[in-house]
Amino acid sequence: MQNDTEVFEEIGFQKARYCRYIDTKRWDEFGKLFSTEPEVRFMDPEGNTVGAFNSVADFVAVTAHFLEGARTIHQVHNAELERVSAHQVTAIWSMEDYLVFPVEDETRPASMHGYGHYHETWELADGQWRIAKLALRRTILEIKPKERIQ
Repeated sequence: MQNDTEVFEEIGFQKARYCRYIDTKRWDEFGKLFSTEPEVRFMDPEGNTVGAFNSVADFVAVTAHFLEGARTIHQVHNAELERVSAHQVTAIWSMEDYLVFPVEDETRPASMHGYGHYHETWELADGQWRIAKLALRRTILEIKPKERIQ
């Protein structure tokens, strides 16, 4: 059995991949970071649920569609990890993301810039740590609308 330091380091690597895979649109690899039926929730700064998924395939498909053509950066830091059992770790990460959408796409804003915290449960399955629960609780979300020329 791995000690806590080894486990926390491996989960940190996985979370770094989470950010990189989103930003580089590597959706197959991104999906493999999750258990097959994860509980995924996104909350706005007021605490309202704005997205909920229990299927990794649905979550990845919606995320890929929403971010199609966008330039993004996702960053996490200040990890708080706690070993719950030999096969489970809880984690809280401070986060920041910035998304810039294509100018010609009228269905999305010009950009989004957010901050908050990921609250997660990681589970060990088949020798790999995967996200079983993820809740992104935003504290700040700035949405810049597209400028309209009349």
